[in-house]
Amino acid sequence: MKFVLTLLLLALAASQANAIQQPNRDTQIKGYHWYEEPVKPSSEEDPDKKERQPLPPPPPAAEMMDMHPDDLKAMLENYLKEAVWLRTPESVLAYYRIQDVVRRKAAGFTAVSNMVMLQNPTLSGASQYPITSPGRKAELQQRANNQAQYLENFRGKYALALFSTEECPYCSPQRNILKLVSDRTGLETTEVNINKNPSAQARFDVQVTPMVILIERNSERWMPIAVGVESATKITSNAYRAIRYLRGETSPEQFLTPEYRQGGFFDPGAPKGESF
Repeated sequence: MKFVLTLLLLALAASQANAIQQPNRDTQIKGYHWYEEPVKPSSEEDPDKKERQPLPPPPPAAEMMDMHPDDLKAMLENYLKEAVWLRTPESVLAYYRIQDVVRRKAAGFTAVSNMVMLQNPTLSGASQYPITSPGRKAELQQRANNQAQYLENFRGKYALALFSTEECPYCSPQRNILKLVSDRTGLETTEVNINKNPSAQARFDVQVTPMVILIERNSERWMPIAVGVESATKITSNAYRAIRYLRGETSPEQFLTPEYRQGGFFDPGAPKGESF
């Protein structure tokens, strides 16, 4: 009896083990080889698979003329992309109809701007920066006269130092130009060979040659005004600007603002809200 019970227990254990090892054919033996079509994701599950639809025709021109610029810009970009995508006469025509509205709105803004500038001349720089040939000639002459008169007051107080080396190919032409500047402005000039005077090179932090530095006499103040070969006009202008800056007459943002334009339309340091 005991032997029979043991056999029954062994048979039951073997049956349970076989059930664990055998897969359920209804749940695991599936797929293409069992004639099943793969499940395709729906368009809602994968939005990138949605088919892109062509854009509708653009709204009438009168309606687009009243649109906000941001909305009109977005529409123009969308129709441009569609025109490049489809490359059909209809899609390209739709894009150019929107572009025509944009052009008309821009032209209208330009016209109104011109009228506003004429009615509010303080908002325009035309009176201080002429663009016609006679006006430009007069403005350049005024600038040269202003710089010459200003520099005349500082003869003997400032000097121009040309830093050079023997092997520098551009030092000779810059030397001749600097002599011309000295003849025009009365500012004294000197030349410093940095190979023979390394202490001067270190003091003025000269990294390249030729370099021209404006030096204030009996002072520790100085400022570079030319690197490489510069014209006499450019060196004169920079000398004028540097002296005004070193004397505290201008701020860094006003470095390019001449004396006769200070406080005017082109002065970046002019107080906000004041009329010119």
